[in-house]
Amino acid sequence: MVSAIRQWFAAGAGSRNRARTSTASAARGEAAANAVDRSQRDALSWYLDQAREFEKSKVEAAEEKARIAERRSVLSGGIALAAVFGMAALGLLKRPNPPAILRVNDTTGKVDVLPTTANGHVSFTEKTDRADLRRYVEMRESYDWETISDMHSAVMFMSDDRERDAYDALVRGSAGPLKLLKDQARVIARVGSITFVGSTAQVFFSRQLIPLNAAAKRPDPNYWIATVAFTRVDVPEKQDQQDIDPDGFRCTSYEVTRDYTRAPADASPDAVPTGSRPGGSAS
Repeated sequence: MVSAIRQWFAAGAGSRNRARTSTASAARGEAAANAVDRSQRDALSWYLDQAREFEKSKVEAAEEKARIAERRSVLSGGIALAAVFGMAALGLLKRPNPPAILRVNDTTGKVDVLPTTANGHVSFTEKTDRADLRRYVEMRESYDWETISDMHSAVMFMSDDRERDAYDALVRGSAGPLKLLKDQARVIARVGSITFVGSTAQVFFSRQLIPLNAAAKRPDPNYWIATVAFTRVDVPEKQDQQDIDPDGFRCTSYEVTRDYTRAPADASPDAVPTGSRPGGSAS
């Protein structure tokens, strides 16, 4: 009986020992499995982090390339714009010199070089004087039946009292164009060069008679020199007068002589141009 009890206790203890051993083995296996899972998760997390860093570096590299390309495009545009402005400035500054104008005296052979504006340093006053002289001489020496009234009024307004009377007498006189030419012909005056001698100007011009009858022969032009003294007065106040003479030009003396440097060898000082006073005479 006693031996049977001992065997029963021994069998129970063995079974308990085997149970504890199996439990410990299971725990160790579970711990090992958990360790493997953690290692795998850590490895996966590391790979994901590396992938994110790689993608981030690719994005940053692309952005840097875009910034560099933008800077290059801005720099290229700035250089191109500077080149355009430079070429424009060079075109304005680099002006070719105007050709020299020569006047040859056929009698003496003397060659005169007429002044040009090569360096561009001509004053505004001189330019204004030249424009007014050109306009005044062409109006005074030309004739057209349809426009003589306006031209006469303009020349009268731009002349002082003495020249006004002389011009009016020539135009309306018995030998004037109103009596001789009427509406049968025109006279075209063209100013060439203008030179200044002190406060007096020499205006070289040509005149050509143009018959309005197509069958009539047109004579060759002849050439003259007008010696003009002028001054400046106050600008007129009335609008219609400002339209005629906006800067107060006044002719104080007007004399015309033949330009024999351009006249034929057998030319004679015959007809005096319309509106001209030869050698200071008031006829």
